[in-house]
Amino acid sequence: MDKRKLIIILSGVGIVLFSFFSMQWLSGMKKTPPKKPSKEVVRYVKAIKVKYSNVITNVEATGRVTSNSEVALIAQVRGEIKKGDISFRVGESFNKGDLIVKIDDTIERYNLKSRKSSFLNNVAGMLPDLKLSFPKKYEAWNSFMETIDVNKSLPELPQIATTKERVYMASRNILTNFYNIKSAEASFEYYHIYAPFTGAITEVGLEIGAVANPGSRLGKIINTKELELEVPLEIRNAKWLRVGQSVTVYNNKKTSTWKGKIIRKSQNINPTTQSINIYVSLKSTSKNPLYKGEYLEANFGGIKLSNVMEIPRKAVFNHNEVFIVNNDLLEKREITIKKINKDKIYISGLDAGIDVVSEPLINASENTKVKILKK
Repeated sequence: MDKRKLIIILSGVGIVLFSFFSMQWLSGMKKTPPKKPSKEVVRYVKAIKVKYSNVITNVEATGRVTSNSEVALIAQVRGEIKKGDISFRVGESFNKGDLIVKIDDTIERYNLKSRKSSFLNNVAGMLPDLKLSFPKKYEAWNSFMETIDVNKSLPELPQIATTKERVYMASRNILTNFYNIKSAEASFEYYHIYAPFTGAITEVGLEIGAVANPGSRLGKIINTKELELEVPLEIRNAKWLRVGQSVTVYNNKKTSTWKGKIIRKSQNINPTTQSINIYVSLKSTSKNPLYKGEYLEANFGGIKLSNVMEIPRKAVFNHNEVFIVNNDLLEKREITIKKINKDKIYISGLDAGIDVVSEPLINASENTKVKILKK
Protein backbone atom coordinates (compact mmCIF):
# COMPACT_ATOMS: atom_id res chain seq x y z
CA MET A 1 0.00 0.00 0.00
CA ASP A 2 1.46 3.42 -0.88
CA LYS A 3 1.80 6.20 1.61
CA ARG A 4 -0.95 8.33 0.09
CA LYS A 5 -3.70 5.68 0.55
CA LEU A 6 -2.63 5.00 4.15
CA ILE A 7 -2.99 8.68 5.04
CA ILE A 8 -6.54 8.80 3.56
CA ILE A 9 -7.69 5.71 5.56
CA LEU A 10 -6.26 6.97 8.86
CA SER A 11 -7.83 10.37 8.32
CA GLY A 12 -11.29 8.80 7.81
CA VAL A 13 -11.02 6.68 10.94
CA GLY A 14 -9.96 9.70 12.93
CA ILE A 15 -12.90 11.76 11.75
CA VAL A 16 -15.37 8.97 12.77
CA LEU A 17 -13.85 8.58 16.23
CA PHE A 18 -13.81 12.33 16.76
CA SER A 19 -17.51 12.58 15.86
CA PHE A 20 -18.52 9.70 18.20
CA PHE A 21 -16.71 11.03 21.26
CA SER A 22 -17.97 14.54 20.58
CA MET A 23 -21.59 13.36 20.64
CA GLN A 24 -21.05 11.46 23.85
CA TRP A 25 -19.52 14.53 25.48
CA LEU A 26 -22.35 16.83 24.36
CA SER A 27 -25.09 14.41 25.48
CA GLY A 28 -23.48 14.12 28.90
CA MET A 29 -23.78 17.88 29.33
CA LYS A 30 -27.62 17.68 28.90
CA LYS A 31 -29.52 17.58 32.21
CA THR A 32 -32.04 14.72 32.76
CA PRO A 33 -35.52 16.14 33.55
CA PRO A 34 -36.88 15.11 36.94
CA LYS A 35 -39.50 12.21 36.93
CA LYS A 36 -43.02 13.12 37.96
CA PRO A 37 -44.53 10.91 40.69
CA SER A 38 -47.26 8.53 39.29
CA LYS A 39 -50.81 9.24 40.39
CA GLU A 40 -52.66 6.48 42.28
CA VAL A 41 -55.67 5.18 40.30
CA VAL A 42 -58.91 4.98 42.31
CA ARG A 43 -62.02 3.21 40.99
CA TYR A 44 -65.48 4.38 41.85
CA VAL A 45 -68.08 1.71 42.60
CA LYS A 46 -71.72 1.45 43.58
CA ALA A 47 -72.35 -0.23 46.92
CA ILE A 48 -75.16 -0.78 49.41
CA LYS A 49 -75.18 -1.42 53.14
CA VAL A 50 -75.96 -4.97 54.19
CA LYS A 51 -79.31 -5.01 55.93
CA TYR A 52 -81.53 -8.04 56.45
CA SER A 53 -85.32 -8.24 56.53
CA ASN A 54 -88.26 -10.54 55.87
CA VAL A 55 -89.58 -10.31 52.31
CA ILE A 56 -92.36 -11.76 50.18
CA THR A 57 -91.27 -12.52 46.65
CA ASN A 58 -92.37 -14.58 43.66
CA VAL A 59 -91.27 -16.92 40.90
CA GLU A 60 -91.94 -16.05 37.27
CA ALA A 61 -91.64 -18.52 34.40
CA THR A 62 -93.01 -19.33 30.96
CA GLY A 63 -95.17 -22.38 30.33
CA ARG A 64 -97.16 -24.04 27.55
CA VAL A 65 -100.91 -24.66 27.61
CA THR A 66 -101.96 -28.30 27.40
CA SER A 67 -105.29 -30.07 27.77
CA ASN A 68 -105.89 -32.04 30.94
CA SER A 69 -107.85 -34.59 28.89
CA GLU A 70 -106.68 -35.95 25.55
CA VAL A 71 -108.56 -39.01 24.34
CA ALA A 72 -107.76 -41.22 21.36
CA LEU A 73 -110.88 -42.63 19.70
CA ILE A 74 -110.39 -46.31 18.87
CA ALA A 75 -113.04 -48.42 17.11
CA GLN A 76 -114.04 -51.58 18.97
CA VAL A 77 -116.56 -52.81 16.42
CA ARG A 78 -116.74 -53.08 12.64
CA GLY A 79 -118.92 -50.91 10.42
CA GLU A 80 -119.21 -47.88 8.17
CA ILE A 81 -118.60 -44.51 9.85
CA LYS A 82 -121.71 -42.32 9.83
CA LYS A 83 -122.17 -38.64 10.67
CA GLY A 84 -123.04 -37.91 14.28
CA ASP A 85 -124.17 -34.62 15.82
CA ILE A 86 -121.13 -32.78 14.45
CA SER A 87 -118.91 -32.84 11.40
CA PHE A 88 -116.06 -35.23 12.11
CA ARG A 89 -113.22 -32.92 11.03
CA VAL A 90 -110.09 -31.49 12.64
CA GLY A 91 -110.88 -28.29 14.57
CA GLU A 92 -114.58 -29.05 14.98
CA SER A 93 -115.88 -28.17 18.45
CA PHE A 94 -118.43 -30.16 20.42
CA ASN A 95 -120.25 -30.11 23.74
CA LYS A 96 -120.34 -32.77 26.40
CA GLY A 97 -122.81 -35.49 25.42
CA ASP A 98 -122.70 -34.84 21.66
CA LEU A 99 -122.54 -37.89 19.38
CA ILE A 100 -119.07 -37.53 17.84
CA VAL A 101 -118.84 -40.75 15.82
CA LYS A 102 -121.55 -43.20 14.80
CA ILE A 103 -120.69 -46.60 13.33
CA ASP A 104 -123.40 -48.28 11.28
CA ASP A 105 -125.12 -50.80 13.54
CA THR A 106 -127.92 -51.98 11.23
CA ILE A 107 -126.72 -55.56 10.84
CA GLU A 108 -125.81 -55.95 14.51
CA ARG A 109 -129.18 -54.50 15.55
CA TYR A 110 -131.06 -57.14 13.57
CA ASN A 111 -128.78 -59.90 14.85
CA LEU A 112 -129.47 -58.83 18.41
CA LYS A 113 -133.23 -58.82 17.82
CA SER A 114 -132.97 -62.30 16.39
CA ARG A 115 -131.06 -63.56 19.43
CA LYS A 116 -133.63 -62.01 21.77
CA SER A 117 -136.44 -63.69 19.88
CA SER A 118 -134.69 -67.05 20.18
CA PHE A 119 -134.16 -66.46 23.89
CA LEU A 120 -137.85 -65.58 24.30
CA ASN A 121 -138.81 -68.91 22.70
CA ASN A 122 -136.30 -70.66 24.92
CA VAL A 123 -137.88 -69.24 28.08
CA ALA A 124 -141.41 -69.94 26.84
CA GLY A 125 -140.48 -73.53 26.06
CA MET A 126 -139.16 -74.31 29.55
CA LEU A 127 -142.08 -72.76 31.47
CA PRO A 128 -144.35 -75.88 31.43
CA ASP A 129 -141.61 -78.05 32.96
CA LEU A 130 -140.74 -75.26 35.40
CA LYS A 131 -144.35 -75.18 36.62
CA LEU A 132 -144.10 -78.84 37.55
CA SER A 133 -140.54 -78.79 39.01
CA PHE A 134 -140.61 -75.36 40.70
CA PRO A 135 -144.25 -74.25 41.01
CA LYS A 136 -143.35 -71.37 43.33
CA LYS A 137 -141.04 -69.88 40.69
CA TYR A 138 -143.48 -70.11 37.80
CA GLU A 139 -145.10 -66.66 38.27
CA ALA A 140 -141.72 -64.89 38.48
CA TRP A 141 -140.43 -66.51 35.29
CA ASN A 142 -143.70 -66.01 33.47
CA SER A 143 -143.62 -62.29 34.33
CA PHE A 144 -139.99 -62.19 33.16
CA MET A 145 -141.00 -63.67 29.79
CA GLU A 146 -143.83 -61.18 29.36
CA THR A 147 -141.50 -58.20 29.91
CA ILE A 148 -139.03 -59.30 27.22
CA ASP A 149 -139.08 -56.78 24.33
CA VAL A 150 -136.76 -57.38 21.38
CA ASN A 151 -136.44 -53.59 20.95
CA LYS A 152 -135.26 -53.07 24.52
CA SER A 153 -132.58 -54.42 26.83
CA LEU A 154 -133.34 -57.70 28.53
CA PRO A 155 -134.77 -57.34 32.05
CA GLU A 156 -132.88 -58.83 34.96
CA LEU A 157 -133.31 -62.55 35.61
CA PRO A 158 -135.58 -63.66 38.44
CA GLN A 159 -133.64 -64.56 41.56
CA ILE A 160 -132.29 -68.12 41.55
CA ALA A 161 -132.16 -69.22 45.16
CA THR A 162 -131.11 -72.89 45.05
CA THR A 163 -128.43 -74.93 43.33
CA LYS A 164 -131.07 -77.27 41.96
CA GLU A 165 -132.87 -74.39 40.29
CA ARG A 166 -129.59 -73.03 38.88
CA VAL A 167 -128.72 -76.43 37.39
CA TYR A 168 -132.20 -76.61 35.87
CA MET A 169 -131.75 -73.25 34.13
CA ALA A 170 -128.22 -74.04 33.01
CA SER A 171 -129.27 -77.35 31.49
CA ARG A 172 -131.72 -75.53 29.24
CA ASN A 173 -129.12 -72.85 28.25
CA ILE A 174 -131.20 -70.10 29.83
CA LEU A 175 -128.25 -68.61 31.68
CA THR A 176 -125.78 -68.94 28.78
CA ASN A 177 -128.10 -67.31 26.28
CA PHE A 178 -129.08 -64.56 28.70
CA TYR A 179 -125.50 -63.52 29.44
CA ASN A 180 -124.47 -63.74 25.77
CA ILE A 181 -127.24 -61.29 24.90
CA LYS A 182 -126.34 -58.98 27.78
CA SER A 183 -122.73 -59.01 26.52
CA ALA A 184 -123.92 -58.12 23.02
CA GLU A 185 -126.04 -55.31 24.44
CA ALA A 186 -123.01 -53.90 26.26
CA SER A 187 -120.83 -54.03 23.13
CA PHE A 188 -123.66 -52.40 21.18
CA GLU A 189 -122.77 -49.13 22.92
CA TYR A 190 -119.45 -49.09 21.05
CA TYR A 191 -121.30 -48.17 17.85
CA HIS A 192 -122.00 -44.71 19.30
CA ILE A 193 -119.18 -42.57 20.71
CA TYR A 194 -120.38 -39.65 22.80
CA ALA A 195 -118.27 -36.71 23.96
CA PRO A 196 -117.13 -37.16 27.58
CA PHE A 197 -116.40 -33.40 27.85
CA THR A 198 -116.64 -30.14 25.94
CA GLY A 199 -113.76 -29.94 23.51
CA ALA A 200 -112.49 -30.12 19.95
CA ILE A 201 -111.25 -32.68 17.44
CA THR A 202 -107.49 -32.51 16.93
CA GLU A 203 -106.94 -35.56 14.75
CA VAL A 204 -109.03 -37.57 12.28
CA GLY A 205 -107.86 -41.03 11.28
CA LEU A 206 -110.88 -42.21 9.25
CA GLU A 207 -113.32 -40.01 7.38
CA ILE A 208 -117.09 -40.40 7.28
CA GLY A 209 -117.93 -43.20 4.83
CA ALA A 210 -114.85 -45.26 5.62
CA VAL A 211 -115.18 -48.70 7.20
CA ALA A 212 -113.79 -49.06 10.70
CA ASN A 213 -112.44 -52.33 12.08
CA PRO A 214 -111.79 -53.21 15.73
CA GLY A 215 -108.59 -51.40 16.69
CA SER A 216 -108.85 -48.70 13.99
CA ARG A 217 -107.78 -45.24 15.18
CA LEU A 218 -110.70 -42.95 14.44
CA GLY A 219 -109.19 -39.72 15.74
CA LYS A 220 -108.29 -37.72 18.82
CA ILE A 221 -110.19 -35.20 20.94
CA ILE A 222 -109.14 -32.79 23.68
CA ASN A 223 -110.89 -30.95 26.48
CA THR A 224 -110.86 -27.23 25.62
CA LYS A 225 -112.45 -25.95 28.83
CA GLU A 226 -110.34 -27.63 31.49
CA LEU A 227 -106.74 -26.82 30.57
CA GLU A 228 -103.33 -26.90 32.23
CA LEU A 229 -100.24 -24.75 32.02
CA GLU A 230 -97.09 -26.88 32.06
CA VAL A 231 -94.29 -24.78 33.57
CA PRO A 232 -90.71 -26.11 33.78
CA LEU A 233 -88.83 -24.67 36.77
CA GLU A 234 -85.31 -25.04 38.12
CA ILE A 235 -85.15 -27.18 41.24
CA ARG A 236 -84.10 -24.22 43.40
CA ASN A 237 -87.32 -22.39 42.44
CA ALA A 238 -89.67 -25.38 42.34
CA LYS A 239 -88.93 -26.18 45.99
CA TRP A 240 -90.80 -23.05 47.12
CA LEU A 241 -94.08 -24.07 45.48
CA ARG A 242 -96.83 -26.28 46.86
CA VAL A 243 -99.93 -27.96 45.47
CA GLY A 244 -103.02 -25.76 45.88
CA GLN A 245 -101.07 -22.51 45.66
CA SER A 246 -102.75 -19.70 43.67
CA VAL A 247 -101.12 -18.58 40.43
CA THR A 248 -101.64 -15.56 38.19
CA VAL A 249 -101.20 -16.27 34.48
CA TYR A 250 -100.99 -13.69 31.70
CA ASN A 251 -100.04 -13.48 28.05
CA ASN A 252 -96.75 -11.98 26.90
CA LYS A 253 -98.33 -8.56 26.30
CA LYS A 254 -100.12 -8.70 29.67
CA THR A 255 -103.43 -7.82 28.02
CA SER A 256 -105.20 -10.92 29.38
CA THR A 257 -104.93 -12.61 32.76
CA TRP A 258 -106.21 -15.85 34.24
CA LYS A 259 -106.35 -17.19 37.78
CA GLY A 260 -105.26 -20.76 38.41
CA LYS A 261 -103.77 -22.99 41.04
CA ILE A 262 -101.06 -25.62 41.22
CA ILE A 263 -102.68 -29.05 40.87
CA ARG A 264 -99.53 -31.20 40.84
CA LYS A 265 -95.73 -31.20 40.73
CA SER A 266 -93.68 -33.63 38.73
CA GLN A 267 -91.72 -36.07 40.86
CA ASN A 268 -88.97 -36.56 38.32
CA ILE A 269 -86.39 -34.22 36.77
CA ASN A 270 -86.11 -33.59 33.06
CA PRO A 271 -82.59 -34.90 32.31
CA THR A 272 -82.10 -32.45 29.43
CA THR A 273 -83.14 -29.21 31.15
CA GLN A 274 -82.64 -30.31 34.78
CA SER A 275 -86.05 -28.84 35.58
CA ILE A 276 -89.24 -29.93 37.32
CA ASN A 277 -92.65 -29.48 35.69
CA ILE A 278 -95.32 -27.59 37.62
CA TYR A 279 -98.93 -27.99 36.41
CA VAL A 280 -101.41 -25.12 36.83
CA SER A 281 -105.14 -25.60 36.23
CA LEU A 282 -106.81 -23.04 33.98
CA LYS A 283 -110.31 -22.50 32.60
CA SER A 284 -110.99 -21.19 29.11
CA THR A 285 -113.96 -18.84 28.67
CA SER A 286 -115.54 -17.16 25.67
CA LYS A 287 -114.36 -13.80 27.02
CA ASN A 288 -110.85 -15.00 27.79
CA PRO A 289 -110.17 -18.05 25.60
CA LEU A 290 -107.14 -20.28 25.93
CA TYR A 291 -105.60 -22.39 23.19
CA LYS A 292 -103.63 -25.60 23.46
CA GLY A 293 -99.98 -25.00 22.61
CA GLU A 294 -99.78 -21.27 23.36
CA TYR A 295 -97.13 -19.93 25.73
CA LEU A 296 -98.09 -17.91 28.80
CA GLU A 297 -96.31 -16.32 31.76
CA ALA A 298 -96.99 -17.67 35.25
CA ASN A 299 -96.46 -15.65 38.42
CA PHE A 300 -96.18 -17.79 41.56
CA GLY A 301 -96.49 -15.28 44.41
CA GLY A 302 -96.55 -15.35 48.19
CA ILE A 303 -93.10 -16.86 48.76
CA LYS A 304 -91.85 -15.79 52.22
CA LEU A 305 -88.12 -15.41 52.94
CA SER A 306 -86.74 -14.59 56.40
CA ASN A 307 -83.59 -12.56 57.19
CA VAL A 308 -82.42 -12.01 53.64
CA MET A 309 -81.06 -9.12 51.58
CA GLU A 310 -81.89 -8.36 47.96
CA ILE A 311 -79.04 -7.47 45.63
CA PRO A 312 -78.74 -7.35 41.82
CA ARG A 313 -78.05 -10.79 40.36
CA LYS A 314 -75.23 -9.40 38.21
CA ALA A 315 -73.27 -8.38 41.33
CA VAL A 316 -72.57 -12.07 42.10
CA PHE A 317 -69.69 -13.88 40.42
CA ASN A 318 -68.15 -17.36 40.71
CA HIS A 319 -71.62 -18.64 41.65
CA ASN A 320 -71.54 -17.41 45.28
CA GLU A 321 -69.04 -14.53 45.66
CA VAL A 322 -69.36 -10.76 45.89
CA PHE A 323 -67.04 -7.83 46.44
CA ILE A 324 -67.26 -5.79 49.62
CA VAL A 325 -65.49 -2.51 50.41
CA ASN A 326 -63.29 -2.63 53.49
CA ASN A 327 -61.06 0.42 54.27
CA ASP A 328 -61.45 1.60 50.66
CA LEU A 329 -60.15 -1.74 49.35
CA LEU A 330 -62.00 -4.51 47.53
CA GLU A 331 -62.39 -7.87 49.26
CA LYS A 332 -64.04 -11.09 48.08
CA ARG A 333 -66.65 -12.66 50.32
CA GLU A 334 -68.73 -15.82 49.96
CA ILE A 335 -72.49 -15.51 50.37
CA THR A 336 -75.38 -17.89 51.08
CA ILE A 337 -77.93 -17.78 48.28
CA LYS A 338 -81.52 -18.19 49.46
CA LYS A 339 -83.39 -17.57 46.22
CA ILE A 340 -82.71 -16.36 42.69
CA ASN A 341 -85.14 -14.33 40.61
CA LYS A 342 -84.81 -13.10 37.05
CA ASP A 343 -82.64 -10.08 37.92
CA LYS A 344 -82.53 -10.15 41.73
CA ILE A 345 -80.95 -12.50 44.20
CA TYR A 346 -81.71 -12.97 47.91
CA ILE A 347 -78.69 -13.64 50.10
CA SER A 348 -77.37 -13.95 53.63
CA GLY A 349 -73.96 -14.69 55.11
CA LEU A 350 -72.51 -11.16 55.26
CA ASP A 351 -72.18 -9.05 58.39
CA ALA A 352 -74.84 -6.37 58.67
CA GLY A 353 -73.61 -2.85 58.02
CA ILE A 354 -70.75 -3.60 55.62
CA ASP A 355 -70.75 -2.24 52.07
CA VAL A 356 -71.36 -4.79 49.34
CA VAL A 357 -70.67 -3.81 45.72
CA SER A 358 -73.95 -3.81 43.79
CA GLU A 359 -72.63 -3.79 40.23
CA PRO A 360 -70.43 -6.06 38.09
CA LEU A 361 -66.74 -5.06 38.06
CA ILE A 362 -64.52 -5.72 35.06
CA ASN A 363 -60.85 -6.62 35.64
CA ALA A 364 -61.23 -6.05 39.35
CA SER A 365 -59.23 -7.87 41.99
CA GLU A 366 -58.83 -7.87 45.73
CA ASN A 367 -56.99 -4.93 47.32
CA THR A 368 -57.96 -2.62 44.47
CA LYS A 369 -58.45 0.87 45.90
CA VAL A 370 -62.01 2.09 45.42
CA LYS A 371 -64.34 4.88 46.43
CA ILE A 372 -68.06 4.40 46.92
CA LEU A 373 -70.22 6.60 44.72
CA LYS A 374 -72.56 8.79 46.69
CA LYS A 375 -76.20 8.62 45.78
